[in-house]
Amino acid sequence: MADSVPTDSLGVMICGHGSRSVAAVEEFHAVSRHLRKRLPECDVESGFLEFARPVIRTGLEALKARGAKRIVCLPGMLFAAGHVKNDLPSEINAFAAENPQIAVSFGRELAIDTKLLRAASARIAAAEAACERQVPARKRC
Repeated sequence: MADSVPTDSLGVMICGHGSRSVAAVEEFHAVSRHLRKRLPECDVESGFLEFARPVIRTGLEALKARGAKRIVCLPGMLFAAGHVKNDLPSEINAFAAENPQIAVSFGRELAIDTKLLRAASARIAAAEAACERQVPARKRC
């Protein structure tokens, strides 16, 4: 992270599930890089629950080491299933309990939003347009 981030800045921790797919992990890191550019006043880190590095704890520790006094943890997951309801809060609450000098808060899952549906639709349309062979819509399901 750049040295220009203020010492008592707001830290943003983007929490991913993780994947064994190198491409999926890189895609998640690309989102984090994009958020760093969009939020220059914040110190942004990312980490994963499992299957990939860095783990969430590593990101939280990096934010702490750079002087974050407040950390907002945002799940980069669609639904509030077991990971968002149990695993992430457990990980984040353990860090918060060990670091009472840091105000740690937890955001909600991405959920289904019309913007997300439009983005998914656009990606599907682009993928279909790039295919050499078109499949009629009635045969897709």
